[in-house]
Amino acid sequence: MSKTRCHRCGRDLNAGALTYEVEVKVRSMFDGVIPESESHADETEIERLIRDMAACNEEELNRQVYEDDVFIMCPECKEAFMESIYSHLHPQAAPDHGRAHLIH
Repeated sequence: MSKTRCHRCGRDLNAGALTYEVEVKVRSMFDGVIPESESHADETEIERLIRDMAACNEEELNRQVYEDDVFIMCPECKEAFMESIYSHLHPQAAPDHGRAHLIH
């Protein structure tokens, strides 16, 4: 029987213990604006993009568009993870003050 471990701290998580599944999904966004590029004498912006993309492997290109991960965490690591995400947004972004108002 395999042991479940916290993906953040590595602590063993016994059967029946309080654990959290944390899903992280990252998607590229397009705000509808295509910035004007500096003109290059011998290369258009599209040609540069094609050249840059050709230098990447398929996994790198996919990760630029979409990436998702799932982590299993103990309660302490879940709180530390959430704190690290939200604390820079607002000084009151702590569990006892609620985080719902910071989302979206």
